[in-house]
Amino acid sequence: MPGPLLRLKEGQNLHISVENRIDEETSVHWHGVLTPVHMDGVPGISFPGIAPHSTFVYEFPVVQTGTYWYHSHSGFQELEGMFAPIIVDPRGPDPVAYDREHVVMLSDYSFMAPANVLQKLKQEGGVFNYQRQTLGGLLSGRDQTFNERRAWARMLMDPTDISDVTDAVLSYLVNGHGPQDNWTGLFKLGERVRLRFINAGAQTIFNVRIPGLKLSIVATDGQPVRPVEVDEFQIANGETYDVIVQPSEEKAFAIVAEAVDRSGMASATIAPRIGMVAPVPALRPRPLDRMKDMGMDMSSM
Repeated sequence: MPGPLLRLKEGQNLHISVENRIDEETSVHWHGVLTPVHMDGVPGISFPGIAPHSTFVYEFPVVQTGTYWYHSHSGFQELEGMFAPIIVDPRGPDPVAYDREHVVMLSDYSFMAPANVLQKLKQEGGVFNYQRQTLGGLLSGRDQTFNERRAWARMLMDPTDISDVTDAVLSYLVNGHGPQDNWTGLFKLGERVRLRFINAGAQTIFNVRIPGLKLSIVATDGQPVRPVEVDEFQIANGETYDVIVQPSEEKAFAIVAEAVDRSGMASATIAPRIGMVAPVPALRPRPLDRMKDMGMDMSSM
């Protein structure tokens, strides 16, 4: 996990036979890739699914370029690890200049059976929220005022319930590796390194940064954009971002991907040599949803 990278070329005709060797229906959805409707890979909508122990042939022209991914659209198979990256190279010169590239595929994985996770959420929406407000936070003034809390309570809502599923049952991964694995992408001093970020998380929105490096965003969801230099970006489920970094020091840098609710993080390293480790910053304080975030701010009316 993830599965094999598919490297395609703009203008080619894709022809892939998917053999389902498991005892349940499966599918392959080409996320962000333009396909004929019957090749989109969503069971019950664009095709009937791939029955157990049968084969389905996907065939369509590749008419775009960029960073994409493919995953199962059946049951809980995506959360169980059935996903992988796609890179489509342009038929001519690439509009993005780079010397080296790495795919950075973010995901969340649960050792609890996904069906059990869903069952618990149906029984109580905030069952995995271990960051709820306390009386101590109210008295210290760290969180909301009493009136703000009362307003949320009247709506039967929780401003800290930002992610339905948290690190209470999720592990946050980079290319299938946890933080202790120290997945490492190499670079040489002065290179323009293209990092192809993909959020394959079934639940988690990530806030991504590389302390000590500026990030130049050059593509989003496969489409080139005018480069935008940032310190950090937020990547939602299913999104891809292509980022250029230029390390000016021969040292390790940490790739930090915090869960949006700050319950945990995925981390990895870019470095000149395997085995180097960069300091990983501590998780930042968890945020609070505001009325404005919920579309309920009436102060300007």
